[in-house]
Amino acid sequence: MSNGTLMLRMIDVVFILLFGFIAVSQISKAEAIEPSKSTEAEEKAPEGASITIINVRSDGVYSADGGDILMRSTREIRGYLRNALNEARARNMKLGVRIRSSWDAPAQKTLAVAKVCRELGIPKGLDVIKIRQF
Repeated sequence: MSNGTLMLRMIDVVFILLFGFIAVSQISKAEAIEPSKSTEAEEKAPEGASITIINVRSDGVYSADGGDILMRSTREIRGYLRNALNEARARNMKLGVRIRSSWDAPAQKTLAVAKVCRELGIPKGLDVIKIRQF
C-alpha cells in the first residue's frame, strides 16, 4: 500500500467517527416526548368504578370476561355493555371500558367498540397488545 492510500483510509475512519459523534450528540439533546393523555379516562380508576375489558382478537371476534363471552357484532357488544352499565348503576357505580386490541386485529373492529362506548356515554381507554398464540 502506498502512503496516499493509507491516508485516504484514515480520513474515512475519521469522518465515520465524526458523523457518529454528531449523531449521538443530536440524540442526547432531543427533548422527551410527552405521551398524549386521554380526554375521557381518568389517570387512576376512580373509587367505586367498575371496569369492563373488551378484547378484540386478530380474527375480528370480540371477547369479554376473560374470554368466556364471545361476540361477533357491534349489536352484541352494545347489548353486553348496556347490561354492564345497568348493573353498575344498580350498584351505584360508574362503568368504564378498557378496549384491548390485538396488534393485528382489524382497526375498524377496534374503532367500532369505541363508537359503541361513545354512543352509550361510557368512558373508554384503548390498549394495543401482542397476544402470544399457544
